[in-house]
Amino acid sequence: VLGLVACASTGVVPMNSGTHLIAKKSPQVGFGPPIGVKGEVYSEANEFCAKDGKSVETLKLEETNSGFARAAAVSLEFRCVPK
Repeated sequence: VLGLVACASTGVVPMNSGTHLIAKKSPQVGFGPPIGVKGEVYSEANEFCAKDGKSVETLKLEETNSGFARAAAVSLEFRCVPK
């Protein structure tokens, strides 16, 4: 059943002073780091910044490993900066 659940994502959320947040949770089965989710979050952030010809600057990255009754998750605070 867990494999049928889609990833939960906030999408790009504007914060303050040009900063943005993306948080994503995965129904990853088993124990381990959120490698796939981390890649998806950075892809989304890069796509968002690339629309303005900019690149991602990471301000804060939080990762939660999956475990018993806990999904893998990533939270990325970033801003778009000139290349």
